[in-house]
Amino acid sequence: MKKLSFFSFALASILFSSSLLATDIDVSFTDEKWDGKIVPLDEVCSDYNIEAGSTPGIFVDNLPEGAKKVVLKFNDKTFTKMDNGGHGVLSYTIDEESSNVEIPPQIGETFDLDEGFEIVSEHTGTRFKKKPGAYLAPCSGGKGNTYTVDISIVDKNNNVLATKILVLGKY
Repeated sequence: MKKLSFFSFALASILFSSSLLATDIDVSFTDEKWDGKIVPLDEVCSDYNIEAGSTPGIFVDNLPEGAKKVVLKFNDKTFTKMDNGGHGVLSYTIDEESSNVEIPPQIGETFDLDEGFEIVSEHTGTRFKKKPGAYLAPCSGGKGNTYTVDISIVDKNNNVLATKILVLGKY
């Protein structure tokens, strides 16, 4: 199992223990195939796809002052064993003084992350014999489970400045 850095451990502790805050950040998908209703079939896990699916590209606007990272906590809201970040928790670095950020898709079932991403907590699907990695794409096999991503904006001290939940869709 990959060890988490001190930053990752501290950030995970904050995120899993803090309550959601009211916010006015705006979040949206950057690719039309993600509609928040149905998970695209080419973006599900490798059990039901030719390869591992990716996270959706996400645009976050109206970032609060002092924002340093966007933390993405991926969940299966229907299957409680994979809720609360069970599909992985990633962070993405924000450029200084940005008022918005476009987070690119990140392929799942790997620890080889694209520039800007960091593992906060790897997915817990390995207990269900899923391939290890930072992110596990929706993997219910079309049972109609609801998938979400909790989006948190944090400052340089890992204080949560804003949050929003984005529904990825059903699979």
